[in-house]
Amino acid sequence: MRNPNRLGKILALVAALFAFIVYWLTLAHTITWRHNGADGGDLVTAAFVLGIPHPPGYPLYTLLAFFFARNPFFEPARGVAIFSALCASASVYVLARAGTAVQTFEVSQTSKVLVSSLAALAFAFAPLVWSQAIIPEVYALNLFFVALILWACVTNHSKRIYVAALAFGLGMAHHLSILLLLPGALIALQPTRKDWRAFFLLLAPLLLYLYLPLAALPNPPVKWGDPVTLGRFVWLVTAELYRPYLFGVNSAELFGRFAFAARELLNQFTIVGVALIVWGAIQMALTRRRIFFALLLMFAPIVAYAIVYASRDSFLYLLPAFAIALLWLVYGVAAVLEWAGDDKLLRGAAIALFALLPVYNLVTNYAAMDISQDRAAFEYAKQNFQGLPDDAVLFADGDNALFSIWYYRHAIAYENARSVIVSQGLLQYDWYYDSLRRIMSEVKFQEPNVVTDTHQRAREIMRVAFAEGRAVCFTDSSPLLPEFEYEERGVLKCVFAEKSR
Repeated sequence: MRNPNRLGKILALVAALFAFIVYWLTLAHTITWRHNGADGGDLVTAAFVLGIPHPPGYPLYTLLAFFFARNPFFEPARGVAIFSALCASASVYVLARAGTAVQTFEVSQTSKVLVSSLAALAFAFAPLVWSQAIIPEVYALNLFFVALILWACVTNHSKRIYVAALAFGLGMAHHLSILLLLPGALIALQPTRKDWRAFFLLLAPLLLYLYLPLAALPNPPVKWGDPVTLGRFVWLVTAELYRPYLFGVNSAELFGRFAFAARELLNQFTIVGVALIVWGAIQMALTRRRIFFALLLMFAPIVAYAIVYASRDSFLYLLPAFAIALLWLVYGVAAVLEWAGDDKLLRGAAIALFALLPVYNLVTNYAAMDISQDRAAFEYAKQNFQGLPDDAVLFADGDNALFSIWYYRHAIAYENARSVIVSQGLLQYDWYYDSLRRIMSEVKFQEPNVVTDTHQRAREIMRVAFAEGRAVCFTDSSPLLPEFEYEERGVLKCVFAEKSR
C-alpha cells in the first residue's frame, strides 16, 4: 500500500470494529452485579432521570449516558452498556495508532501497524478491559481520554497539544483521577507559550460541572450530595465520602496489594506479554529516554493510587496503567523485529507468534466475560417490586440491593409512581434526609437538627409514611423491625401501621 499511514488507520479501525463486535455479543442486556458492576444501577438511573450519581457526580458521563439510557430500542442499562462498548472500542483504535507512533526501530511500516493493531486487540480482550467495556460503568469513557492523552504524548502530530488539553479537560469533567497523568504528559508534550490557546480547551469542559447544581434543583430521585451550596458541591466533586479509602491500606497490606497489582498485569497480558513489556520498557529507556520517563511518571502514580486506595474495586484504577504497558509491549515486539534484521521468515514468525496473544485472550476469557444472559440483579429488583404494596416506602441498603432497586423503580416500573426507596445508610447525611423530606411532603417532617442519627431519621420517615397511609417495607432484616408487627410479602418484610409489638 503506497500510503502506510492509511494502512495504519485501516488496521486500527478493523481492530476497533472487531473488538466492538465481541463486546456487543457479550455485553450486559440489563443491570448486572458481575464484573464489579453494582454501581451501574446508580449510574444508569441518574442518567435516565438526569440526576446526580455517586461522587464525584460524573457530569459529562451522566449527560452522554442520558442519550443511551433513553434510546427507544433497548432497556436503559443495555443502552448505557453499549456506550461503554463504544468508548472501549474507540480506545482500541486510538491505542493502536499510538502504538504505531511510538515505534522508532528500523522495521517496515507494515510491520509497525500490524504489531500495534495486534497489541491493541490483546488489550481489548484483556479481562479487566473487557469487563468494563460491557457494563454500564464509567471506566471505559475514562480509558478513552487516557488513550487520547497517550497518543498525543508519543505522536508528532501538529495538534497534539490541543488534543491532550481537550482530553484532560473532558477527563476532569468526568473524574479528577486523570490528573495523575499530568506530570508525565507535561514532560512528553513540552508545551510552550505559543500553545497558550490549548489552555482554554483544558478549562472549558470544566463548565460541565455546572450541570450538578442545575440538576439538583428539580429534586430528582437520585441526587447525591444535593450540590446547591458551595459546601455540598465541594463535598460531591472532591468525593469526600470516599476520602477514608485514600491511604486506608495499612503497611502490612501494602506488599500483598502490590503483588495483586503485579498479578493483574500478568492476567491481562500473560507471562510472555509481561516479558515483552519489561523488554520494551528497557529498550525505550535506552532509545527514547524522555518518552520512557514521561510514561513511567504516569504509570507509577496510577499503580500507587490503586494500591493505597482501600476500596473493594480499586484495582479498576489500574486500567490506565495497562494502557501505558501496551505501549511498552509494542516497543518490545518492535525491538525483537529489529533484532530479526532482514530475515523476512524470522520476522513473519515473530509477528505470527505475537498474534497468538490476542487470540489467547479472546478464547480464554470469552466464557468468563460473557454476561449477555445475566439477569440476576434485574430479577432481584423485580422480585422486590412484585411484593411491594402501592405507594410504599422501601428501605434498601447495600450497593447491590439499593442501586438495582433504584433502577427498577425509576427506569422500569413507572406504574408504582409514588413508592419511595430509602437508603438507611445515607440518612446520616443532611442532604439525603432533606431530599426525602421534599419527596414525602404531605406530612411535616421534623428538622434535621432535631433528628440527627440514622435510626431516629429512619423512625421519622416511618412515622410520616404511616401518616400518609403508606406501608413500610424492608429488603432484609433491619434494627427497626423488632419494634413492629410485620408480615412477609414475597421477599419483603412489610409494616402496614404504626403498631408496636
